[in-house]
Amino acid sequence: MLNPDMFRSRADEVVKKFFNRMQRSAMAISAHDEYHVAARGTGKSEGIDARFILQMVWEMPGSTGALLSPTYSKAWNNTLPAICHALKCWGYIEGVHFVVGHKAPSSMNFALPARPILMDAYKNGIQFWNGTFIVVLSFNQGMSANSMSLDWVIGPEAKFLDYDKIKSEVNPANRGNEQYFGDCPHHHSVCYTTDMPTSHSGRWILEKDQEMNPQHITYIRNLYRQLKLTERRTDLSPSTMERYLKELRRDLDLARKYQPPVVPIPGKYREYTVFYGEYDIFDNLEVVGEDYIWQMYRDSPSLIWHTAFLNERIFKLPNCFYSALDDDIHFYIPSDSGQLDRIPRDWKHLRATAKNCLGDDDLDFNAPLHIAFDSNAAISSAVVGQKSDDTMLVLRSFFVKTPSKLQELVQNICDHYAPKLKKSVVFYFDATFVWESGSSSESYSSLIERIFTENGWEVESVYVGQPPRHDWKHEGIDLSLKGDSRYLRIRFNIINNEFLKIAMEQTGIRQGRNGFEKDKSPEKLPDTPESPDEYKTHITDAFDTLWYGMNFWYRDPSSFSSPISIIGKN
Repeated sequence: MLNPDMFRSRADEVVKKFFNRMQRSAMAISAHDEYHVAARGTGKSEGIDARFILQMVWEMPGSTGALLSPTYSKAWNNTLPAICHALKCWGYIEGVHFVVGHKAPSSMNFALPARPILMDAYKNGIQFWNGTFIVVLSFNQGMSANSMSLDWVIGPEAKFLDYDKIKSEVNPANRGNEQYFGDCPHHHSVCYTTDMPTSHSGRWILEKDQEMNPQHITYIRNLYRQLKLTERRTDLSPSTMERYLKELRRDLDLARKYQPPVVPIPGKYREYTVFYGEYDIFDNLEVVGEDYIWQMYRDSPSLIWHTAFLNERIFKLPNCFYSALDDDIHFYIPSDSGQLDRIPRDWKHLRATAKNCLGDDDLDFNAPLHIAFDSNAAISSAVVGQKSDDTMLVLRSFFVKTPSKLQELVQNICDHYAPKLKKSVVFYFDATFVWESGSSSESYSSLIERIFTENGWEVESVYVGQPPRHDWKHEGIDLSLKGDSRYLRIRFNIINNEFLKIAMEQTGIRQGRNGFEKDKSPEKLPDTPESPDEYKTHITDAFDTLWYGMNFWYRDPSSFSSPISIIGKN
């Protein structure tokens, strides 16, 4: 038997929490199907994701839910830690109220799921005290939802999820178990959350507003308001109050589950209720305040204001420096590799290994890394790639901000790729990296080579001379993106290069003395959460150097018998 005291709090332990407009709206409506697109920092994990999970846990003890992720490595590295932290904010503690990555030991007296769970599944999910279980599903494990009978589904970071797989694999598995939970108004519910999608593949969630019945949502709001007003009435007898509340809750449950069809079809009288919401900075006004909003409006570039604050659907600057960049051609989600399958699948170990290259599904562990950097006082960044036949694979981007400097960035890269047994790296750098800083006689290039060497890497440093002119890079990269056979094709891991993608799409162009130039004016603006340096042109310069190096100065370390530094001619 579970000890009830384990779930009780003394009055002096109760913490009052504030929920913003977005969070309160989701809690009040609590529709059967929820879709939320919200700007960064609005509290999606705590106010939407954790609330939905806890609601399913309490309403359907012993149910089986699915948490969707594009890859297992992203789930273990990003999604699950965020969910665990959000649950902790609600007072639910890992190791007490739930366990992750294993079956709860018998000493914890956890209940079992209504439908038996295979022992291997416990290694890839979350088990709650009352038998509710969440299985993590990777969209890169083919038909991973097959043969399952799910009771509810949650999809954080929905912009990375393939909607065709949701329809063909997940939705058919969200079925059955009516004998256990058929009376619950949220049985087979779904909840998808994300910030504004920046690629075509994520835009499916924006179309969900067409499936919502606004009049029905207003009806739910009114029922909820009436319920709360009734709870505060003092003129009713206890029996009358109980009857009124029972009727209102019944009506509210029914409204939350079903809505009139948005598109009438003969013979169809109802469908699951859909709620779709988009939220911007003003939905968090109580927290950030008016002065902050006015300051951001005054100081932010127009594009940043409209996307980061107003949550508007602006995906790419027209006629930008990288105008040929195409979501459908140049970006990919890697398939789950066997690297994580070769290590013990306990939660603590997975959280540690998912933070290094064992979670990089597209990394060739036997091939050298190719890398280029950009560095200044505010931010240092790097782009890592590998060559695969005639393709330049951009595997991952890194950055650090002041007070961290270039040496911390290089060490972070060494730490990330520490499990790679073949430690060979080709480092491309231009004339800006041979300068010595005022505080040290060591140049940027020498510092990078030294730190790699100290971490056991064989380094081939390739000097590419003066940076090419902007107009030349603009033309060459454009042709490369368009598949010109004179250049390497380019493909980006969209999960590990999201901020590089945004920076490239927001890099403007202007007419300079020598033709087209990058518009680097955003670099002069301060680094803020809404206009971060990693979304500006800094990181794009590192990409340009890597592209230039791999196309015109490519080196294959296997052709040299020992590590050397190669000084090329411009």
